[in-house]
Amino acid sequence: MQINQELFNSVIMNKLIIMLVVVVILSFLRLVIGGALKKSRNMSMDKKRRYLVNLNSVLSFIFFCSIFIVWTDELRSLVISLTALLVALVIATKELSSNFFGGVFKMTQNSFHVGDRIEVEGIRGDVIDRTFLTTTLMEIGPGTKTHQLTGRSVVIPNSMFLSKTVINESYLKNFVLHSFKISIANNKEWERAEEILLERCHYYCSEFFEAAQAYLNKLHMKSHLEVPILKPRIHINILDKETLELIVRITAPAAMKGRIEQKIVKDFLREFYVG
Repeated sequence: MQINQELFNSVIMNKLIIMLVVVVILSFLRLVIGGALKKSRNMSMDKKRRYLVNLNSVLSFIFFCSIFIVWTDELRSLVISLTALLVALVIATKELSSNFFGGVFKMTQNSFHVGDRIEVEGIRGDVIDRTFLTTTLMEIGPGTKTHQLTGRSVVIPNSMFLSKTVINESYLKNFVLHSFKISIANNKEWERAEEILLERCHYYCSEFFEAAQAYLNKLHMKSHLEVPILKPRIHINILDKETLELIVRITAPAAMKGRIEQKIVKDFLREFYVG
């Protein structure tokens, strides 16, 4: 072990001596040739300056070639070490990098903003903060059919936005087209159920039609979107021979859609099953 260490030290010392000799020779050449050019009286100043610049370039090239030739083994080891270090850094920071680029993608695409209600991979909530690494939601739930805060915050890594679908429930901002479902028995009472629902929807939502129409017209001019029909609609599906599904769509303020839905459902239950 000691012999190898002594041999290594001897090799390094020889290389240092060689480099010192190269530096001395190049410096001597620079001094002699440069001095001769400066003393020359048959050359213009521009020509002297050009030759001096070329001389410096040639001597610098020789110096760096000498370093490469003399220290080839050491440079190879250094490159291998740096490559291994870079690979380790990439592996160690893979998740961090994914989060950062996910944040850049999210902000450049304007897929959602603070205050919007979004859903990602089954996680649903209102956006209360976003950075280049994470997005924080106030959770809404449970499930996708309710619109109440659970009291919990959810921190989502931005890497999810690179590979997962983002549903923005607040794309229309101030007003939303909100849908919910009600199941009833498949009998002749379905027409009365539809009539009650339409009446209740108009009762709770008609005051928003004018403001919502003005807002959507503005959005249409800006984004060239087709302006939907804002009045309440009911679509009927036959689930089986005993059950019908009424799909109700209303126009409501984004912040009030859950409360209005509950008012409509409760009034419907009172009138349809009791009245």
